[in-house]
Amino acid sequence: MSDTIRLIGLPGSGKTRFKNAFQSAFPEASIKEVPAEHALESASSLQRTWCLIDARHLVSDDEAQAWLKAMLQSATGVVFSFMEAADMTVQYQWQAWLKSAVPSSLPRYRWFSHTELNDWDWRGFDTPAIVPPVAYSAPSLESFCFEFDAEADVLNLEHLLFGLDAIKQNLGARLWRVHGVVMTSEYQNPVALEGQIDRWDTYAGKLNGPGYVCIKGQALQGDLLQEIIDASRLL
Repeated sequence: MSDTIRLIGLPGSGKTRFKNAFQSAFPEASIKEVPAEHALESASSLQRTWCLIDARHLVSDDEAQAWLKAMLQSATGVVFSFMEAADMTVQYQWQAWLKSAVPSSLPRYRWFSHTELNDWDWRGFDTPAIVPPVAYSAPSLESFCFEFDAEADVLNLEHLLFGLDAIKQNLGARLWRVHGVVMTSEYQNPVALEGQIDRWDTYAGKLNGPGYVCIKGQALQGDLLQEIIDASRLL
């Protein structure tokens, strides 16, 4: 099996963070993060393909579950991310879900982001993939990014999240991935925003340049997203 590693997983599953940690621990290895919308392309049983799963919550969205099942068909291993924040009950739910979703048992690695990867024997981790035909068409996603002056632009976080939730509930927008770091009226320090298809997370962030919000999904309207951003600004 090739030592080149493909990282796949749903949007927001932690692929970039894991890739950076892995490259830091094993700089000689070749690892590539594959955008979710291309995860089902060029799958080969001769290539290592690790599917990342956010262990913090069980995905409830039907389409997200179907997409993840399709990815797992070509995976040679599963990496659970965000394990340090994963409740034991949710971990058991994931194990049960995988048992029903994947006919063969894939090896699993539980990644705690605060620990080093150096002691991991990753070359002995995988099992060869069967790679059957995938009868699933991945969603076609579009992206929009907005930048803000780090000092002059302050957003009302509650208004921003309310506006994004409104286009999901009322206009059928599918927000597969939302991420950004902004200054807000609710907190003195920068706030990092992380959104997935059925989850929102906010926590303390860092700004080394302009603030930003990037949105990836389906049925998005750029003008309407700009209106939501503008309405959230405190002028």
